[in-house]
Amino acid sequence: AYEGVDIVIKAAAVADYRPHKMAENKIKKNEDSISLDLDKNPDILKELGSLKKHQILVGFAAETQNVEEYAKKKISEKNLDLIVANDVTAPGAGFSVDTNIVKIIDPKGGTVELEQMTKEQVAHEILDNVLTLKKRE
Repeated sequence: AYEGVDIVIKAAAVADYRPHKMAENKIKKNEDSISLDLDKNPDILKELGSLKKHQILVGFAAETQNVEEYAKKKISEKNLDLIVANDVTAPGAGFSVDTNIVKIIDPKGGTVELEQMTKEQVAHEILDNVLTLKKRE
């Protein structure tokens, strides 16, 4: 469906890694520790960025350190039009609360810093920024 859409917002990502081998049955507690081999999952956002023609592509960077640096790196690596970056360790931000504190960054380094607000308000801000990009086309 990607060819026929104008805007893609990838608000969630699959896990970066998956178990190399799936156990057929419950793994019983036999040893004090266990090691798992992991395989890297495909990077769906990066793939969409490589296929991008006319679409506006928005990604997210939920980070615990070097938030802006990592977000800017993702913009170029994944061919994004916007990235929404946040420090998930900051009070009032992240996964376990109903609020967030984000920066919306474009490929030229333009940054919109949002104060703590509800996640619904953040969503509206993201959409407003996307619509601004769409109007420039």
